[in-house]
Amino acid sequence: MARVVVTAGQLSGRRTGAHEGYLDALARLGSYGMMAPAQIGDLAESEIKRIAKELIASTDALMLTGGGDVDPALYGQTVNSDKVYGIEVNRDRIERALLDEALHQDRKILAICRGIQVVNVFFGGTLIQDLETSGKNRHSLTEHEYEYAHSISVSDDSELARLLPGIEQANSLHHQAVDVPGGDLVVTAVSEDGVVEAMERPGLVAVQWHPERLIDLDPTQLNLFRWLVS
Repeated sequence: MARVVVTAGQLSGRRTGAHEGYLDALARLGSYGMMAPAQIGDLAESEIKRIAKELIASTDALMLTGGGDVDPALYGQTVNSDKVYGIEVNRDRIERALLDEALHQDRKILAICRGIQVVNVFFGGTLIQDLETSGKNRHSLTEHEYEYAHSISVSDDSELARLLPGIEQANSLHHQAVDVPGGDLVVTAVSEDGVVEAMERPGLVAVQWHPERLIDLDPTQLNLFRWLVS
């Protein structure tokens, strides 16, 4: 039974958490998630690093989940769109610390939606602050939350292609996306309008869509979580 750190963020009505699908996917595989909320207070960076080190050391993997926007200051920009929302400075801090520790402690990492953006910025990449403003299609297709919404193209030689053989579509609940890829991250899927839909490096798979919302429609999506806990 694998134990996975699952990140969480601010919800409406003074609540914090994450979509139940993240935990449900793990439970279906005989594993469980340990929630790491962003509301940690204004702790010193050394204390955040200590907490992250202990959390990762006591668990088997890390899942970075969806949520609001990453602070543009982390990739050298200021807010340039009125569509930017939900910035949580402390969530950015704890997730970056958890990601750093997971890499150092050789834990597998699955990053979903906001998660792929956190990963890209961590490795020195940048984000498109609003896709429609930048001339891309609308990708915040909330009316299709639990179904496939648009086509994607996946690199044949990728881990993603091995985990999700034949995948040609994704759901889509985001208004931001990867712009310049960071570090040694390899883009392994793109949408029909050229938006980055997946990236990976050894031990890390990051997707822009929400597989946790598709596991009833298409159980193959569970393979991403299966990889994480294997």
